[in-house]
Amino acid sequence: MGHEEDQPPVFWKFRSSNGFIVFSVCFAIFVDVLLYGCIVPYVPNPNSKIRYPVFPFTLEKRSGVPDDQVQGWLAILLAVYGLGFSLGSPAFGWLADRYRNRYWPLMSGLVLLLAGTLMLWFGAQVQVLCLGRFIQGLATACIWSVGLALVIDTVGSSNAGESLGLLAASMSIGFVGAPSLSGFIYDRFGYDAVFLCMVVMVVFDIVLRLLIIEKKDAVKWILRDTDPNDPSRPLLPPNPADGPNFDIQLHAHPLITLMGSPRLVTAVFISFVEAVIMTSFETVLPLHTKETFGYTSTLAGLCFALVVFGDFFSTYAGRLSDRIGARPCVVTGLIASGIVVILCGFATGQSIGSQVFLWVLLLGVGLAHCLIFVPTYTEMSLVVEQIEREKPGVFGPYGAFAQSYGLGNFAYAAGTTVGPLLSGFMRHQVGWGWLMFALGTFNILSVVPSYMFLGETKAKEQGDEEGQSTSRI
Repeated sequence: MGHEEDQPPVFWKFRSSNGFIVFSVCFAIFVDVLLYGCIVPYVPNPNSKIRYPVFPFTLEKRSGVPDDQVQGWLAILLAVYGLGFSLGSPAFGWLADRYRNRYWPLMSGLVLLLAGTLMLWFGAQVQVLCLGRFIQGLATACIWSVGLALVIDTVGSSNAGESLGLLAASMSIGFVGAPSLSGFIYDRFGYDAVFLCMVVMVVFDIVLRLLIIEKKDAVKWILRDTDPNDPSRPLLPPNPADGPNFDIQLHAHPLITLMGSPRLVTAVFISFVEAVIMTSFETVLPLHTKETFGYTSTLAGLCFALVVFGDFFSTYAGRLSDRIGARPCVVTGLIASGIVVILCGFATGQSIGSQVFLWVLLLGVGLAHCLIFVPTYTEMSLVVEQIEREKPGVFGPYGAFAQSYGLGNFAYAAGTTVGPLLSGFMRHQVGWGWLMFALGTFNILSVVPSYMFLGETKAKEQGDEEGQSTSRI
C-alpha cells in the first residue's frame, strides 16, 4: 500500500517542470488582465454608436443607467476594482505564506475570478456589478501575489528575472488584446459570447492549476530519479523548520519585518512610481492625441500600445537583472524614463514629425518601464531571502515571498488610483507639457532611494559570499 502511495502521478515531470508552472501562472495573469480590460470603453469610430467592449451596453441596456451617467459608473467600477486589489494584496499574501503549498490560495483566487465574472455576466443591478468588480479585484490580488510567489518557489530568486519578464509580457498581451478581442466577439456574436469565452478561459485556468505539481511536492521523485553523483542533480534546500538553526522564538509580524527593510520599501515605492507613470499615460494620452493630432480612439489606443509594447522585452530585462542585479537596471531605467517622459511634453505640434517624435518617445517609455518593473519585482524576493539568511526562521516555516509581493501589488494598486487622478487634474490645470515634466521629474528623483538602498550587483554579492566562505575555513 505504501509503495503505491509513493508512485508518482501521471506526467509528473512535465507537470512539475519550470516551463509548465511558469506558463500556467502567465496564463492566469493574462486571463485576469483580459477580464479587467473588458470594462474600458473603446470607440473605434467617433461617429459610431457602438461602444467597445461591453460594459457601456451593460449599464445602458441591462442596468438602465442614463447615457450621461455611463462614464461616471464606469469610473466607479474601476475604482471598486482597485479597492479590491488594494485590500486583497497584503491579505492574500499573508494567507498564502501560512500554507506549505500554494494550491489552495491560488485556487481560491481563480474561483473568485470565476465568481466575479459570472456576476458581471448575469448581473443587472449596478450594485451587483460593483460587487462583481470588487471580487475581481480580490481575485487579481490573489493571483498576482500567490502566482509570483509560486514562480519564485519554482525557479528560485536568483534566476527569477527572466520568468518575471514572461509574466510582464503576458500582462501586456492582455492589456493590448482585451479591447480588440472583446469588441470583435461582441460585434460578431453578441453580449453573451464575450462572457462565455471569458468563463471558458477561467475554467481552463483552473484546470491548469489542478495539473500543477509544485516543486516541493515533486522533490522526492526528482531525487529518487537522479543519480547522486550527477552534477545536474538539484540542490534543494531543506525546510527551514527542519534545520537545527531554525529560530522558534516569537518575532514581529512578517509584514512589519519586511517594511523594516529599506531595500524592500524602496522596491515597493518604485512599484508605486511605475503604476503612477503608466496609468497617467493611459488616462491622458488618448485625450492629448485626439485634441492635438485629431486621432480617433483606435489611433489613440495604438499609441498607448507602443508604451505597452516595451513589456515584450521584459524577458531580456529579467536576464540582465539576473546577471548584474537590480540596482543598475532600475537606476538606468528611471533616468531614461524620466528624460523620455519630459521630452514627451514637447510633442505638441500637429506636424507629421511631431507625431513620429511622440511615437518614438512612447516606445522609449515602454522599454524603460520593462527595465524597471521586472528587476524591482525580482528584488522583492531577494529581500526575503536576505532577511531569512540574517535571521533564520523570522518568517516562519514557509517564508514570506507572497507577503513581499502582496506589498508590491498593494503599492501598484495605490499607484493605479493616484495616477489617473493626478494626471487628469494636472493636465486640466497646467497642461500636457508641465504634466510630463512633473512625471519625468518624479521618475528622476526616484533614482536617489534606488541607488542608495536597492541590492548590490550580482558580481559583488558573489564576491561577498566567497569571502565569507573563505573566512569560515
